[in-house]
Amino acid sequence: MFMEGQVLNRMSPFLLEGDFMFNDPITALLQKAVSGAGIRHEAIVNNISNVNTPGYKRIDVDFKSSLSAAVNSSSNIGANKLYQKIEAAQPQILRENHTSMREDGNNVDIEREMSLLAKNDLEYEYYISLLSKKMRMIKNVVNEGRR
Repeated sequence: MFMEGQVLNRMSPFLLEGDFMFNDPITALLQKAVSGAGIRHEAIVNNISNVNTPGYKRIDVDFKSSLSAAVNSSSNIGANKLYQKIEAAQPQILRENHTSMREDGNNVDIEREMSLLAKNDLEYEYYISLLSKKMRMIKNVVNEGRR
């Protein structure tokens, strides 16, 4: 069985953490969104792979709430403070213990999980696209400065 800590440990090589290229809030927010969506992908895939495991309880990852809280609580502060709040935001691993889909205690609904996986994949691609555009903009600025 795949536990919550293992989700984070398996994803750690892929997380976009720490000092990226620039310490700006937009890049940090996009990095955290990519990382969160990646961790959530692993959780959903884990749920799907345990659909027939008796007693298994589905897990989910909520990264949007902590990012929203960091951004929404940061009115009238500087970019550096906002960056620090975003960097401090952490995804929450949630286990649904109170529901059961079957008599064996398993609560994974394969149709729901497949739908969540498709939605999460689209969001992940969107975050990657925005991060790529941000990096291209920075590259263009650097290249124009050389001329």
